[in-house]
Amino acid sequence: MIQVLILYTSSTGNTEEIAELLKKELDQNVFNITLEALEMGNIDSHHLLEYDGILFGTYTYDDGDLPFETDIFCDVLRTVNMTGKVVGVFGSGDTAYNQFCSAVDLMKVEFKQQHAETIQHTVKIDLYPDEEEDFQSIKKLATEFQQTALNAFTTKKVE
Repeated sequence: MIQVLILYTSSTGNTEEIAELLKKELDQNVFNITLEALEMGNIDSHHLLEYDGILFGTYTYDDGDLPFETDIFCDVLRTVNMTGKVVGVFGSGDTAYNQFCSAVDLMKVEFKQQHAETIQHTVKIDLYPDEEEDFQSIKKLATEFQQTALNAFTTKKVE
């Protein structure tokens, strides 16, 4: 089975709900999924390497800032070579701010800089996922993640 970590930080429960919805969209006959809340200092770099793929979720704090726990996670991430890992990024924010969900974009860049194979599509939800377009975006990320992870895993097994 392909090992997948859904790692997220959530202040109000919105990003946690997106994480739960993503988990439901993944084929649990193919993927062994671990759902984990990111708390300050609870992750080390070796933990990330235990997984074939990661779906990372964060909320955007204030007007485009990374939450403190996500910022600390970046310090850990920068010590890891993510080559061969498939990563998708998702999150929640508030359209009342000019920098809507910019933490999602920042984290996608962080994973790319560590050589992860990042999924092009990201999920950016205004507050809570309750609109049809929210569910379609979540489904699209899950589908692209599954396809990319299956291809990467199959290629790795052949080598």
